[in-house]
Amino acid sequence: MAAPEKEDCPISELDNFKGVYKKYKRRDRPLDVSDVIDFSTSHFCPDQRVEKISLNEPMIPQFPGMKPVSEWNAYQLKNCEGFIVIPNPFIPKYQRYWIQRCLLDFPVKPNRTNLDAHMERPSQVWHQCVDGSRPDLGKDSLLMKLRWATLGFQYEWNTKEYFADRIQAFPDDLKHICSYIASTLGYSSYSSEAGIVNYYRMESTLMGHTDVSELDKAAPLISFSFGQSCIFLIGGPTKATEPIPLFLNSGDICLMTGHARLSYHAVPRILPGQPKHLSHCFYGDELGGENCGEESKTCDNNEVSTEINYSEGDSGTDVAEDIDPYSDTRSHKPPMINVIKSDESVSEETIIVTPTVQGNKCTVEELEVLMNDVIENTDWTPFDKYLSKSRVNVNVRQVLKAGLSLGMSPETIPQCQRNCAKK
Repeated sequence: MAAPEKEDCPISELDNFKGVYKKYKRRDRPLDVSDVIDFSTSHFCPDQRVEKISLNEPMIPQFPGMKPVSEWNAYQLKNCEGFIVIPNPFIPKYQRYWIQRCLLDFPVKPNRTNLDAHMERPSQVWHQCVDGSRPDLGKDSLLMKLRWATLGFQYEWNTKEYFADRIQAFPDDLKHICSYIASTLGYSSYSSEAGIVNYYRMESTLMGHTDVSELDKAAPLISFSFGQSCIFLIGGPTKATEPIPLFLNSGDICLMTGHARLSYHAVPRILPGQPKHLSHCFYGDELGGENCGEESKTCDNNEVSTEINYSEGDSGTDVAEDIDPYSDTRSHKPPMINVIKSDESVSEETIIVTPTVQGNKCTVEELEVLMNDVIENTDWTPFDKYLSKSRVNVNVRQVLKAGLSLGMSPETIPQCQRNCAKK
C-alpha cells in the first residue's frame, strides 16, 4: 500500500524538524551556514525573520559584570513570538566567573550529574581531573564524561519528575542574575527554582524536545551560553513547524517566553567560536589563551556525533538517532509533579573550598566584590584549556508559582504578566 501524500497526513504526524536537524548535524559534507542567523556580526540588522525589541530599565541600571541595559540589544524571531536573544551583554573577562561556577561548584554533591548512575563519583570532579594548570581532557577523563548537573529542584530525566526531597538551595548569584534579566522583559516576580548545566563536547548534539515538566509555563526559560559556539534550532509547538537556525556564541543569553516557551528546540552542532570573540570575552584587550589559537579556528566535519542523553543510563557512548529521551509520548505526559521519596545520601568527603563558592549565598553587592576577586586572583589557564574543547550551557526555569507546592494542578496558575515592546 502506497504511503499517503504529505498533505493528507494529520499535522500532528508531520515532522519538518528532523530534516533540518539532520542537515546541520551531518558531518559527511561541507557545512552550509548561509541560512543561520548570526547576531554577533557587527553589521547585523533585523531582517524578515528578526525584529528588535525594547527592554525595561531595571531599578538597578547595571548588574555586576554586565553592561548597562541601555547598551544591550534584544531580538525576537517574528515567526516564534517570545523567543528572544540578547547577544553577549557581559563585560569582558566577567564570563570567567560564571564558567568557574559551572565547573567548580555546580556539579558538587548533593547536586546530581549523569555520572552518578555509574559510580560513586568524587564530589568535585574538576579537582580530580586538574593537575595545576593542566586539566585532563582525555576521552576517559571524568571531566570530559560530565554531561550535565542539576541545580535547585533536582530533576529525574527518566520519568520527567522533580523529587520533593531533593530540593537543594538554588545558588544566590545565579538567582540574582536571572531575576535581573527577567525584569528587563517585564517579569518582575521571576523566581529561579531549577536549573541544568549542560557540558557539551565538540561532537555533542541535543535532540529536539520541549520543556513541559514545570507547573508554571508562563514564566520564561533563561539560557546562558559559554565557550564554543553552537547552531540552535527553534521551532513551534509541534514538529510540523520547520525550525529556524541561529548561532549562539559565548556570552549570549536566550529566553523562551510566551508561545516560544513550549516550542521544540535542539542543538544539532557545536562549532568553534570565533577566536577574536572568545579572546574579547575572556581577556578583554589582552592577548592569549587556548581559544585564540589554531585549535579554535578549525572544525573536523568528519567527527562522529553523539547525542546528549538525559537519562540515568547515559554512559557517554554514541546514542542512536531514534533514541530520544524527549520523545513525544514523554513530552505530552500530564504536567503533574509527583512527590517522590528518595534514599539518596551523600558520603563524607573532604571538600576543597573554591574561590567561587561564596556565590551560593550572597547579595548583589557581595557578588560584585566576589567577581572582581575571582577574576583578579584565579588562574584562568585550566578553564581556558577546557573551553578550547567544550561549550557550557546553563538553563534556568521557574517550577512553581507563589503559593503552589509539588503535586498541585497547573490549572490554578495565573498567567505571568509581561510587558515587552517592539522597536
